[in-house]
Amino acid sequence: MLRGLEERGLVTRPGTAPHGRALPAELTADGRELLRSASAAVRAVERRMLEPLGSTGQHRLRQDLAACTAALGERRPEGP
Repeated sequence: MLRGLEERGLVTRPGTAPHGRALPAELTADGRELLRSASAAVRAVERRMLEPLGSTGQHRLRQDLAACTAALGERRPEGP
């Protein structure tokens, strides 16, 4: 995935790793602009999606999503 972003000029990585084997990736100016554009599009979709719920419904949705996230983080015994 990083190679594809690099080929599109959206990220850069050094030729050698400064520590260990990991090559840190950094957004280019084009990458930062694309990220800003994508973030704005996501915010617009979120506003459109949440608007019909009202503040009470949005609060309830956040609580429910937090509960789902917490449940996924719990270690449960494996079994039938």
